[in-house]
Amino acid sequence: MKIPYGWVKEFAELKLSAQEAADRLVNAGIEVASVTPLAPAGLRGAVVAEIEAIERELGESRGHRLVVCRVRAGADRYSVVCGAPNARAGVRAAFVPPGGMLPGLGAVGAKKVHGVESQGILCSERELGLGDEHEAGLLLVDGNAASGADLLAALDLDDEVLEIEITPNRPDCLSVLGVARELSALTGARLRPPRIAPRESGPRARDLARVTVEAPDLCRRYTLRVIDGLRVAPSPAWMRARLRAAGLRPISNVVDVTNYVLWELGHPLHAFDATTVGDSTIVVRRAAPGERFTTLDGQPRVLDASMLVIADPERAIGLAGVMGGQNTEVSATTARVLLESAYFDAACIRRTSRTLGLRTDAAYRFERGADIEGLMDAGARAAQLMAELAGGAVARGVIDVYPGKRRPVRLRLRMARVQRVLGVAPPPAEARRILRALGLAVRPRGRELDVEVPSFRRDLALEDDLVEEVIRVWGYDRLPTTFSRGAVTLARDSATARQEARVRTALVAGGLSECVTYAFSDPTRAAELGAASSLKLLNPLSQDASALRAHPLEGLLGVIATNLRRQQPGVRVFEIARTYEAAAGGDTSTAEPRWATVALAGGRADPAWHTPAASVDVYDAKGAAELVLGAFGITATTRAGGRLSGFEPDSHATLVVGDVAVGEFGEVAVAACAAFGIEVPVFAAVLALDSGVPLAPTTVRYEALPRFPSIQRDMAFVLTDRATTAAAVAAAIREQAGPLLRDIAVFDVFRLPDGGRSVAYRLTFQAEDRTLTDDEINAVHGRVADAVAARFGITLRRG
Repeated sequence: MKIPYGWVKEFAELKLSAQEAADRLVNAGIEVASVTPLAPAGLRGAVVAEIEAIERELGESRGHRLVVCRVRAGADRYSVVCGAPNARAGVRAAFVPPGGMLPGLGAVGAKKVHGVESQGILCSERELGLGDEHEAGLLLVDGNAASGADLLAALDLDDEVLEIEITPNRPDCLSVLGVARELSALTGARLRPPRIAPRESGPRARDLARVTVEAPDLCRRYTLRVIDGLRVAPSPAWMRARLRAAGLRPISNVVDVTNYVLWELGHPLHAFDATTVGDSTIVVRRAAPGERFTTLDGQPRVLDASMLVIADPERAIGLAGVMGGQNTEVSATTARVLLESAYFDAACIRRTSRTLGLRTDAAYRFERGADIEGLMDAGARAAQLMAELAGGAVARGVIDVYPGKRRPVRLRLRMARVQRVLGVAPPPAEARRILRALGLAVRPRGRELDVEVPSFRRDLALEDDLVEEVIRVWGYDRLPTTFSRGAVTLARDSATARQEARVRTALVAGGLSECVTYAFSDPTRAAELGAASSLKLLNPLSQDASALRAHPLEGLLGVIATNLRRQQPGVRVFEIARTYEAAAGGDTSTAEPRWATVALAGGRADPAWHTPAASVDVYDAKGAAELVLGAFGITATTRAGGRLSGFEPDSHATLVVGDVAVGEFGEVAVAACAAFGIEVPVFAAVLALDSGVPLAPTTVRYEALPRFPSIQRDMAFVLTDRATTAAAVAAAIREQAGPLLRDIAVFDVFRLPDGGRSVAYRLTFQAEDRTLTDDEINAVHGRVADAVAARFGITLRRG
């Protein structure tokens, strides 16, 4: 919001510069974004000049009649060629003599025009850089401005503009008077509000117009004044200049008054041409569904029943609190206006403005909360100015529909409370002065103050609100500096955070990249993974994000798909994420288990001359999972199959520690990959962080290096039944070998022509107290071979 500082100083006797005033406002919580000079850059030497006579015509140029004007600026006289349509003898206009400067044109001098020397330039608004108006002609100045006077001073343009950003809770500062009130309280300067005393005459307003409010819940107060005998014309130069300084476009004296009062007092107004209002009757009602209405900007609007309109008995004539209608706008022939000053529901105005995409200064203020009592002063002030500037007569009285009057808000301020909240308190007399300067009625009662909150301060509802008002005006710099008491406890990560950090460290060290994906789920893709989410969103962002994630692989498969589409040759990623499911028992709570998920696709390593080309396989996924478990000191065994869906049945296994399943790995199902648009095999591993992986690593225990040598023996079995796994055979060997077996590993797999498999195991034997003999080892080896062959019905290969 742009506020000319000179306008503010009319209402407060300030001795501060504009920048000093801005600093005081900022310190009190009123944000001032900038302070800028009002005069256009590059304008120098402009004065008020009187056209004494039109000496002769020079013909036409580009459709304009050129005349030679004799111009007087103080004691100096000039001969100026001018083509403005409003150039005539006796008017006073903006003039830049030779030696002056104009924005965009530079230095002004004397030059020949149609063979006649023109000394200086009579200027329009656009030439001066004050606005866009040019076709209307010269910028005319009031006749009481002295010839030769500085133009900027005559138009109040030797000023600066405060660009103020008001928070939604302070609509009282959306006006020049509101800002002046703040500065008056901050500096102790005397506040001088504008004198409001319209001269009323003639018939009563209630005899000339009628008002019916059919939606009192949306319009709590509606007032109407009648001004007759108006002559619509351009506003005086001082008002046009002030409106332009505030960022508004001057239109006519009647319309400009409503905008001027809006900026001056902060309350929106609207003037209807009385002759266009049917039966001189105003009806405030809800819009009919689908009702059509054309606003002042010429745009047709389709309304709904949530919107409030101002109507006559036949049609809508205004969109309440937002914009008037084209069918009742003030025109050059308007002689009588109905002046509206009302209070509309903030939520209704906000909804209407946003639904129609119609942002106006009136809506901006109404949606933040107008002043239900101050609207009377705004209407009276506008009526007074219309009578003064447009020659109108204000009808006696005002039509005021106010069924539910506002109850005064009274608060108690205890100075002890001020001391307790702030740690310091001003003297009670200073607190009274501050609150009264802010417009609050205060009555002392010992160490307490009884405060009545005015209607324009809707943000004050609690005692602590008054405490804030006192300190922001008295000065935040008066708050004492204190130090906190008590012991300071260092923050520590939770056990789960430390667990997740260890998982990250292990996987990043293994060459994987961490991803963080959305917790939303696409039901179609989730179905291909065999996991339908039981938690649907009531307001989903889109169909492919309409549920919460039910399968730990969903996020990473989307990452794999994105990277492969971007032609990344190998993707090695992991994520620590949650899945979401309804808790057992049918209540509204949820279970949110945590998972460490690994997904691999494409090449095992980046192509290089020293690295053979190879793709990742299921053992890479298994190795990543074992890398995490190893970081916690856990060694897992493998068991075929698993409970988690989404894997290929013949490439799916579970990692087991004792009898506890800690995770699963395998190849992601082809159908699931296709749902994500992935055309290459994807291998994944999933670890349950809540139930499988411990929160803390197992304590490492020191073991002495063996003193006695180990002995190795190999044995190979022919497995003809696919149901017999190498892991099951290894478990049986470990069981039969006893405590002397230290390690067992598969070192060779060979497929036979008949479809069988030859699996070779290397067994390492070692004793802690002696050197083993060949006889001992041979006995164990034979016993193990016979027992395993008998259990599984398999053959031991010999030779």
